[in-house]
Amino acid sequence: MLRDLERLAARADEPSLRVQELVKAKIQPFDQQSHDQMIKSVDQLATDWVSQLEHSRQNNKAVEQLVLERAAKLRHDITVLHVLGAAARAEAARGDEVNSKLAQEIDKLGEDRAA
Repeated sequence: MLRDLERLAARADEPSLRVQELVKAKIQPFDQQSHDQMIKSVDQLATDWVSQLEHSRQNNKAVEQLVLERAAKLRHDITVLHVLGAAARAEAARGDEVNSKLAQEIDKLGEDRAA
């Protein structure tokens, strides 16, 4: 703590910092040609950016359309698979029924021969 006090006392002896006024610069406003060029540059930037945004919007619409088309195709394919599965299940059940009847008829023939 004593050292801190000594440092503060040493700083008190140093000349203090003072704000100095800036010398007024002789800045002149830009001329009409510079103004026109800056305005033209800003207009060109805005046009370029809007063009990029429009391009991005068109790409997004194309991707959105593709997603909708693919989703519709997928729904159709799932429906077709469901119908095909139901038909296969019905055919399998019919086949089981035919096999069962054939087995019964064969058993009857066997019983008739044995009797």
